[in-house]
Amino acid sequence: MQTTLSNTLVETKKKEAIKAQSLTKRISTGDLKLVDEGHVEINGMTIKITKDAYKGLVKSLDLPQSFTSKLDRLFNSKSKIDFINTLSRAIATLGTKSLNVILSPISKTIVGFTKSSSIITNESFFKLSDRIIDGQGFQLVDMNVNPVTGGVSMNAMLDAEHNIKSLTNEAFKTGLTISNNPNTGIQVSPYINRLWCANGCTTQMAKESYELNDLSVQGTSKFFEHINSLRKTNFIPEGYGDKVRSANNTKASIAEVNRAFNLIKPFVGERAESIIPRGKNYDAYGKMGVDLNAQGVDKKMAESNQSIWSLVNAITWTATNSDKVLENNIQDKDRVNLQIAGGNLLDSKYHLANTMKSPFSGGLNPNDQIGAILN
Repeated sequence: MQTTLSNTLVETKKKEAIKAQSLTKRISTGDLKLVDEGHVEINGMTIKITKDAYKGLVKSLDLPQSFTSKLDRLFNSKSKIDFINTLSRAIATLGTKSLNVILSPISKTIVGFTKSSSIITNESFFKLSDRIIDGQGFQLVDMNVNPVTGGVSMNAMLDAEHNIKSLTNEAFKTGLTISNNPNTGIQVSPYINRLWCANGCTTQMAKESYELNDLSVQGTSKFFEHINSLRKTNFIPEGYGDKVRSANNTKASIAEVNRAFNLIKPFVGERAESIIPRGKNYDAYGKMGVDLNAQGVDKKMAESNQSIWSLVNAITWTATNSDKVLENNIQDKDRVNLQIAGGNLLDSKYHLANTMKSPFSGGLNPNDQIGAILN
């Protein structure tokens, strides 16, 4: 069971987040030159940029989305950089002459470019999140600071327990993931904590998710209206029980197994195979005479011995518990990303139809599922 953060730890985390929050500076686009997708030059100084910052820079050019998505196919790397720089200089001459640079003081990296004149600071974020937590009776169970972007994310949970009909060991508590990102602003998403193994997942794809991009009176008013509407359903995402039952009864494809395996392996190392038995699946297909790595084999249509729900719990277990069991050094930002990945997998469209004949067609073996392995 997850425990509530102490007031001392919360204050320590807040100070860490405020120290790490990004800085902004307005610059002329004429002073900016893209070196490559990972670096820019500003007034002769080369500075590292994140992938989100590169995307923000391209977005600032106001190119049609249909064209932006084709850049990599239309140009080689050098030509693409030259094109972006040429267009940026033209824009500086004809119209938009400045951009807001978002810089992390900790990583010394540019984490975003925006035309907006300001970002929501972590101080402002905490004032707003405190209102949510205190007003809804939440318990704060987790707070993470991203050392690269200076963003902050927290999980807040209610005390009431809920059950999923027809499934055992599936009691859960509900709450919210509340985050602040210098590029996108404040976001709230449903947070589910599975009590049996204390796994937490964040369902950002749920329609209950909401973003706040500015702190205007109108914007914050609508934001809190949304929070209050979620309270009426105890912060349970619409159709959550149906999704869990479907995920529990649906075989994961080999493609879904591969994705989940690759997500957890950097944090659990060799233990990954015992958590998600990818090798066992490949060996079983080999005994059938099927080489899953052969050209033309669609792994999205190949059944595995894992359920979708098993993969969701493998990912969220790695985020929530792997450091306690394996003593690994999983970072806050990785923990948050894994919880989101688990929630997104649950919310996704599974590779259900047209599966090839498999060694697992007789059904799922409970002993192969994540619950049995980690218990």
